[in-house]
Amino acid sequence: MGVEIVGLAFEVLPTHGAKQITIKSKRDGREEGSKRYSPPETWDRQLTLACYLYAIAKYTSLGNRAYILCTKSRSRGDLENSISTKHKKSKLQDKLDDILSDEELLEGFRTEAQRDQRVPEELSPIQRELVVRSVGGEVSQSNLATIRKSHETDDITIYNEWKSMSYIKGLASTTIPIKVNFPLFSINQVVELLESEGLAPSLRKEIEFLKEESKREITRLKNRTLLQRILNR
Repeated sequence: MGVEIVGLAFEVLPTHGAKQITIKSKRDGREEGSKRYSPPETWDRQLTLACYLYAIAKYTSLGNRAYILCTKSRSRGDLENSISTKHKKSKLQDKLDDILSDEELLEGFRTEAQRDQRVPEELSPIQRELVVRSVGGEVSQSNLATIRKSHETDDITIYNEWKSMSYIKGLASTTIPIKVNFPLFSINQVVELLESEGLAPSLRKEIEFLKEESKREITRLKNRTLLQRILNR
């Protein structure tokens, strides 16, 4: 998707609890602003998240660009369960390092990720954003607002871009968001859209797609008829 993680930060200390998760990234070589996410509330989930981020840091070879510290000990650290990118102290982290030192395993993950994330070049910037911001096949209203703001566009344009994704050759259906949480429209707004050019781009795409499908089906039937005639002779 052209996104590269260039920095991670997450800290959990018994003195002040869990801080926000910070992720820095580049898109197509250009650095984006930091994104921040609220941490989970329970210690078990915080530790699980720390393990996950630690694995991502190793997987992407971030080195000192990753700062992860998760411990509930007020002294030198929890020798059983803690994660630190500065001073390894726990048996849990030893086990994690053993897994992450298996280069063959990691390379398999990288190959699989590259295969799954290949998308056609025909995708527009908005369509790529819909793919990136889809969680569990759904784009939330907050992510929709972010797309609207970052691309300086409106919901109708985003809707047309979303619906047009079904007609892009080589794009796996599992990549396309199943649901985009658009705000509710009144019946007057719907009528206005139907009478304007609002939905026309999406409908034209669908018509073009159906025409191509019809041509292919007619060609297939003609070829089959020709083959049948040859066999009959």
